[in-house]
Amino acid sequence: MSRPDAPDSGPDSRESLEAIETPVLLMQGNPRQVVTANQRARDLFRKELHEVEGRRGGQVFDCVHSFTDAGCGKDVNCEDCKIRKAEGTMTYVLQVSTEKAGDLALVRIERYEDEA
Repeated sequence: MSRPDAPDSGPDSRESLEAIETPVLLMQGNPRQVVTANQRARDLFRKELHEVEGRRGGQVFDCVHSFTDAGCGKDVNCEDCKIRKAEGTMTYVLQVSTEKAGDLALVRIERYEDEA
């Protein structure tokens, strides 16, 4: 679901992301959507590229609140965001770091643990 007005996520951007050895999402600020993700991130979240591009972060993580009428980042529960899996609601420990990259942000998943 790549958008025509989204920042460039061409081969050079994807190649750079693939060189990073941790799961990484490349996100734009407004609207807060994923531009692309490296293979490690897609494997982690069990998503194909078309299921990641143009989505909000919570939709990629399968946060239960990202699919409400208000949507990811706008639901009343987003203020104290807890990443949960939609299949029966499972809690995860997720540690991320961000780095500004021009008009975009690299979101690196530093730690991801299933608390179950």
